Amino acid sequence: MTVIERLFDNAWYVANASPTARDLLAADVTRAWMDREAAMSDAARACSVAGVSPGRSALALSLNNATQAAYDRARSRAAQAARCTDIVGGHAFSLRREVHPYGAMTIEVTSCTLARRASMSLSGPGQEWNATFYDPQSRREPFSTSLGTAPWEALHSVCDWVVSGQL
Repeated sequence: MTVIERLFDNAWYVANASPTARDLLAADVTRAWMDREAAMSDAARACSVAGVSPGRSALALSLNNATQAAYDRARSRAAQAARCTDIVGGHAFSLRREVHPYGAMTIEVTSCTLARRASMSLSGPGQEWNATFYDPQSRREPFSTSLGTAPWEALHSVCDWVVSGQL
């Protein structure tokens, strides 16, 4: 699986949502960084030794570039996995919550793999949840609707819309 496939593959996000998987990704970043540092040291040594063949210097620089690329890929995978905060109904989402004074709340719901997103808001305890839905791939303008007072049902309705495009 390529890095690009991982960036857009929901199954990859779901598989890497657990703390154990994220710890393994962090360990990969550390290993890649250590390999990169060793390759940089070898490249510097190979380029500074008098009488070293150009081929040996080129090989050392090539290994340095390969380890730098591996380090960048490991950092990218870890950053992408950290971006997805919640799994709802088998789909990976990034949920950003803001709590406002007097019990008001806003939740931004963004899919980790799809372009659709939504914003849920609550003006205070016991009030109805309202949501605004955005689909940049549709010709339809953003629209809003009321989702009732049950927070989990409202969140699941929003997540279902983000995945399917239908309420």
